[in-house]
Order: sequence, then C-alpha cells, then structure tokens
Amino acid sequence: MSSELRRTLALGQELLNAVSLIKAGFGQIQHIGSGNDFYHLPLLTLASGFERFMKVTLCFRCLEGNGSFPTKAIFPSGRRGHDLNLLLKKIRTECFLVDYINNVPVAQSDFEYLNSKGLLAFVSVLSDFGQAARYHNLDVIVGRQVQTNDPDAAWQRLETEILLARKDFMDEIEKNPASNRIRIEINNEVVSRLERLARAIARLYTIGGIGSEAKRYLVYIGCFLHLTDAGLGTKKYELSGRAP
Repeated sequence: MSSELRRTLALGQELLNAVSLIKAGFGQIQHIGSGNDFYHLPLLTLASGFERFMKVTLCFRCLEGNGSFPTKAIFPSGRRGHDLNLLLKKIRTECFLVDYINNVPVAQSDFEYLNSKGLLAFVSVLSDFGQAARYHNLDVIVGRQVQTNDPDAAWQRLETEILLARKDFMDEIEKNPASNRIRIEINNEVVSRLERLARAIARLYTIGGIGSEAKRYLVYIGCFLHLTDAGLGTKKYELSGRAP
C-alpha cells in the first residue's frame, strides 16, 4: 500500500471516528438527568470528537490549497494541540474564505455563530477539558497546581445560564420542582448549540470550497449536514454513536 493511499484511508477513518464520537457525546448529554450526573463522559467524548472533526477539516483544506497532505507542523504539539479555541479560530480564518461568506447566504450566519458567546462558552469548557481539565481531580490529589476549573462545575454553570435566561423554566420550577421537562429542555439546548457547530463545519464539505476530496465523504457527515434550524435539538442520538 502506497503512503498516499494509507493517508487517504486514515483521513476517512478519522472523519468517521469524529462523527461517531460527536454523535455519542450528544446521546450522553441527552441522558444527563436524575440519577445520572456523569458529565465526565460526554465532555471527554465531545472534546475528542470536535478536535478530530476540526483537524480533519483543516487537513482537507490543506489538500485543496497545497495539493498535498499536511505535515505535522499544521497543528501545535503538546497541550496546545488539543486547544479547540485555536482550532476553531483556524477554521474561521482558513476555511471561511471571503468568497464563501459573501456569496453563500448561510455562510455569513455560520461564521457569526462560530464567533458567538453562546457557542464559545461551551467550546472553551471542552477545550480546557481536552488540554488539561480531564485530569483536574488527579492534579488536586497529587498537589499539582490546578490550571483549569472543575470541568463538571464549569459545564453546569453554563446550563444554569440557560435556565436563568428562560422565564418559563423558572416558572415551572416554582410550580413543579420535581418536573423533568426542564432537564430535558436544557440538554436539548446544549445539543442544539453544538449541532449548529457541527453543521457549520459540515457545510464546508459541500458549499464551503475546502476541496473535491472532501466531497467524497459527504455520506459520513450527512447527519449534521442535513440538520434544519427547526430540527436542531430535536434529534435523539444513540449512546453508541453509530456511524450514519
């Protein structure tokens, strides 16, 4: 098997892994609730899935722009290699080209969303988790200086912000404190925000101009590509993250 073929096969497999991890993470978020507060699992799954999705996308962009696979210099090494904020910035600057934003109506909307506070707050928690926060408790145990906040607490604070922003949620808590509807709605809102991120990246494979090679893998990303605005946050995901 030639080196070129091995790299092509690896690129496709990594995209498939990314999609499966993200879908599994969405399913895990949807199962958070009474009797299940294990946030570590969806944070781990989503951080890995979005890191892989963005890195593979940048590899396709490099293939289109340079006509060859990237070298290892394309991504930072060590902890910064897991920095989702950095990767998302590279997606915005290297993939959302001026012609794309100006000529494709949804591109401008996607670009603005990728800069929005409502998304970046969640991306930052996942980024911290991927870089160091997944070992937060071990760092505390061994007395190492803790460089990040408790990831579970950071994620729950973002959920609380969603709760406080919805008057109907607050009213229902007062009327029916035992209601599970609010938990489900918050989970769906979180999934909706991250689905929109996945969809914005997926659109690059068709109308974003990251290359003809990327178009060969549309079946892998169809689960995100075909999400409608009305459908965001409504789809039920399996915990297995089975490929589309």
